[in-house]
Amino acid sequence: MKLQKHFFNKLLHHPDTPVWTLICTMVAIMASYNTVIRYGFSEKMFFRLLIVYPLIVIFIYCLRTFVTLPIVLKLHNYFPNIIKINVPVQVSIPLLVIWFNVSIMMALFTFIHHTLYPHFLIGYIGNWIKTFFVAVPIFFFVTKPLIFNMFDLLKAKHPLIINEKTSQTESE
Repeated sequence: MKLQKHFFNKLLHHPDTPVWTLICTMVAIMASYNTVIRYGFSEKMFFRLLIVYPLIVIFIYCLRTFVTLPIVLKLHNYFPNIIKINVPVQVSIPLLVIWFNVSIMMALFTFIHHTLYPHFLIGYIGNWIKTFFVAVPIFFFVTKPLIFNMFDLLKAKHPLIINEKTSQTESE
């Protein structure tokens, strides 16, 4: 029991845990949204979504970490005055990451579902608009505040446990 408590305490206080939780939540919301608006509610689509969900989370995390976030950070370094003066960094970085992620994911989605969208460009633009203008408010007004506030409350209620062996050797 102590080992589990220590593990979950370390997991709670790890700096990547809120980010992974945010990504997993946003992927679940947006994948569900995109599936429902195209195929409706059904048990078959729900189970397909459950099967594909872990792959989408990993893909989005890699896309964000290795592609879109570095591009956005380079844009911020290349155009520091234009972006930082008009929009705060706390808004512009996530907004641009969402912009690029939605652009890439909707291109893949439109290509994969080409039977639904015989004209790629028209389908892509429609998918992009539907997804981007849902993802931004959900991210900034629902998901991000709820997750970070939840982690702040949990961290306050369960402070970081220092390993007892480490604290004994430090006191000696």
